[in-house]
Amino acid sequence: MTSIIGGSFQEVRPGRTLHAAVLNKGVQTSLFFLHGSGGNKEQFRFLWEELLNEPLNLIAWDAPGHGASPDLRDPAAYAGTELLADARALIARYGTARNILVAHSLGTRIALATLAEAPEHFVGAVLLGPPPPQMAPVGKGALFGPVLGRLPLPVLELLKPLLARRFKRLAWAKGADLELIAHEQQIAKRNTLFVMQALFAGLLVLDPAQLAAIRTPVRILAGAEDALTPPAAAQALAAVLPAARLTVLPGTGHQIMLEQPEQTLAALRAAMAGD
Repeated sequence: MTSIIGGSFQEVRPGRTLHAAVLNKGVQTSLFFLHGSGGNKEQFRFLWEELLNEPLNLIAWDAPGHGASPDLRDPAAYAGTELLADARALIARYGTARNILVAHSLGTRIALATLAEAPEHFVGAVLLGPPPPQMAPVGKGALFGPVLGRLPLPVLELLKPLLARRFKRLAWAKGADLELIAHEQQIAKRNTLFVMQALFAGLLVLDPAQLAAIRTPVRILAGAEDALTPPAAAQALAAVLPAARLTVLPGTGHQIMLEQPEQTLAALRAAMAGD
């Protein structure tokens, strides 16, 4: 695929290399973009292009087995605790006086855990299509239900076309741009079910007490036509975050930053302004 955001390989932790894009202008506001399962940093390309010439540092990366980052053969490498450690390391490396998290889908869990650990390092967060705060690991009601966690990989690979069609039906709004959908589907062919299975098996568990203690302003955008993480999931999350503001976008599915870049950008600007 043609890269808009670009990037290079970086050793984020000893023995852990990811593909990351860093636009460091030496200013005091930094935006960190965290994609979801099966996603990649290029899904934030519309936002990146709009913000490119503004006085902001922009940092985005591909999780292991996603985008341009290497595949890792150890399932434990995809555990939520490992992804959280990656985010923690990159934020420590590139963080400034004013840091804002922009996260999508499963990436919102990493963002929330990061906020809970060190709220003083962030002035805001924008969460897009988040799962509910108590989403269970695979086999206990996760995104694709028990099938992803219980079937052996060879069988899952045979079912991959069916799973792809199911994802399309659940994730995109009925009126979504067909060229955009086709583009994202082509990129998604790079994702392996080994990685997806490992991600959900090692899902990060959020502590309700820690979530309730987050006082950082959090803006949540949910798609009214999102059947993957429906608005009810975002409502459940907003209910446990003291400083959350929830907006449900009509005619929008799960891929909010792609389907509604202007609405996403508006929420991000509000977060930067502290409104």
